[in-house]
Amino acid sequence: EDFMKPAMIISNHQSHIDIALILMLHPRLIEMTNDRVQQNFLYGPLVKMAEFYAVSEGMESLTPKLRKNVEEGYSILIFPEGTRSPDTHIQRFHKGAFYLAEELGIDILPVIIHGSGPVMTKGEYFLKQGGVTIKFLPRISIDDKRYGESLLEKSRAIRHYMADEYRKLAETLENPAYFR
Repeated sequence: EDFMKPAMIISNHQSHIDIALILMLHPRLIEMTNDRVQQNFLYGPLVKMAEFYAVSEGMESLTPKLRKNVEEGYSILIFPEGTRSPDTHIQRFHKGAFYLAEELGIDILPVIIHGSGPVMTKGEYFLKQGGVTIKFLPRISIDDKRYGESLLEKSRAIRHYMADEYRKLAETLENPAYFR
C-alpha cells in the first residue's frame, strides 16, 4: 500500500504494539483513540502531541476536522473493535469507522495484524519473542454494495470478511515453528 490516496484504515486489535506497527508504515496517518488511550500514562502524552482525535468527541463533531486532514493527504486509522482482543479473535465492529468513511468519501482499507497478541498479551506490559505479520487487504470503495448498504450491514460484512482472511492467514503461519 502506498497511501497515495487517503483511506479509512480499519484493523483488528490484539496488542498495545498494534498502534506503533501501523503508524510506522507512513507519516500521514491519524489515529482515532478512545479515552483510555488518551489518558494512558504512556500513550496519552504521545497521542496528544501527535494531535490524534478522541472518539468521545463525537463522530459528527470530528468530521470537519478529519475532512481537512484527508484533504491534506492523511489517512485515518481506527480499530473498529474498540478494544484489544483478549484471545486474538476479531470481535464485533463498531460503526464509527464506516460512518466516517462514508461522510468523508474515502475508501476503507482493511488491515489484518497477526501475531501481536502473543507477542504482547493483553494485560501484560512486556514483549515476548515472536513474529508479527501485517497484511493489507484490497481497498473497499465506500460505494461498494457487496458489503451491504447500511452502516450496520457494512460493519458486519467487513468484519466477517476480515475474520475469514485472518483465519486463512493464521492457517498458513501457525505451524510448529510458530508455536515453538
